[in-house]
Amino acid sequence: MQTLRSGARQRVSNRAGVNGAPAWSPDGRSLALTLSKQDGNLDVYTLELASQVLTRLTERPSIDTEPAWSADSRSIFFTSDRAGAPQVYRVAARGGRAERVSFEGNYNARPRLTPDGKQMAVVHNDRGNYRIALVGVDRGFTQVLTKGHLDESPSFAPNGETLIYATREGQRGVLATVTTDGRIHQRISALEGDVREPAWSPFRVN
Repeated sequence: MQTLRSGARQRVSNRAGVNGAPAWSPDGRSLALTLSKQDGNLDVYTLELASQVLTRLTERPSIDTEPAWSADSRSIFFTSDRAGAPQVYRVAARGGRAERVSFEGNYNARPRLTPDGKQMAVVHNDRGNYRIALVGVDRGFTQVLTKGHLDESPSFAPNGETLIYATREGQRGVLATVTTDGRIHQRISALEGDVREPAWSPFRVN
């Protein structure tokens, strides 16, 4: 963890193997994360920061990663290839049987939930192009929002009406936004460098 104001850092997970894909719980007390531990298999866990209590949520011979919390903290969504290709699944934050929630297309990954929890943004394979799509959590309906060839890393604005994501402009990585109805697209200027992995801050701006 890094405190933004001071820059101070604290190591919270240094277990054997992979320690990756951390995601804050809505109350800021826990992380969902991906660990490989001793067996080398990638699974999703929760980590209570104060007590360091670790809870394993998945245990399959598959790659389970990229967790994201629901707004009510009751569920965790994650990417898994247990059906043969990356799709999004949901499991109770206390553990239990995971259920699949994405069905359209052969690739849906990197889930990010809307603030109301009714939809999620995913990276979706659209006829060979990786684009940002919205998926209804309960209905499974998929709506492709972007038009790039390699769009990734979606992040919702606090009001849930706009997404920021990373895309490519020639050989450079740049950022762009799109509204959740897919009507308004905007490219965010960057004078130099390769820009990727955006995350919207949780604070509303009036």
